[in-house]
Amino acid sequence: MAKDYYKILGVPRNASEEDIKKAYRKLAMQYHPDRNPGKEAWANEKFKEINEAYGVLGNPEKRQQYDRFGTVGSVGDIFGNAATRTTFEDLMRDFGESGLGVDFLQSIFGDALRRSGTTFTFSYGPGGTIRFTNVNPEYFFHQTRGPHGRDVRYELTITKAEAKKGTKKILVRKGKRLEVTVPPGVKSGNVLRLGNACQVTDGFPGDILIKIKTK
Repeated sequence: MAKDYYKILGVPRNASEEDIKKAYRKLAMQYHPDRNPGKEAWANEKFKEINEAYGVLGNPEKRQQYDRFGTVGSVGDIFGNAATRTTFEDLMRDFGESGLGVDFLQSIFGDALRRSGTTFTFSYGPGGTIRFTNVNPEYFFHQTRGPHGRDVRYELTITKAEAKKGTKKILVRKGKRLEVTVPPGVKSGNVLRLGNACQVTDGFPGDILIKIKTK
């Protein structure tokens, strides 16, 4: 076999589906780049490796094929199977609750999602959503500690026409609706700041920062 996926996840060959899922989620938290400062490139490669392993072993049909023939799956399989996709969504909630970022995922899954040509939407922590649309994430969300409290960061993708003319978007967080005014002429990479908006949505001090991306 080209790769020993059981060894990668640290489970025996007779491991149950639940044990494989637990091992994957534990390792995903361990190898998150935010938890490996200064070793982000290494962590990304480890994250890719465990996702490839779980994409095969977490899919009963793929696992059976792998056990019999030693075939190698791809990281795209994690989105193509209901069981592995559900586990991935659970993992996104783990990241959100732990305050871990998700922006690195585009580099992890970009090629697989480009090939698939489909859209995946996952919940991410309380009130957060990640939407993969043909590689380009429409929204990303993560939390950081700012000078005046916990800042909440979003990435918002808008069209070039919206960027030129300006637009308004509704951000729903913790059941609270916030109107976001995108001014005319905004550039990709510009950041809009909603001062102390976290006090309204979350009940703690902090700004909501929205980084603009154009497509």
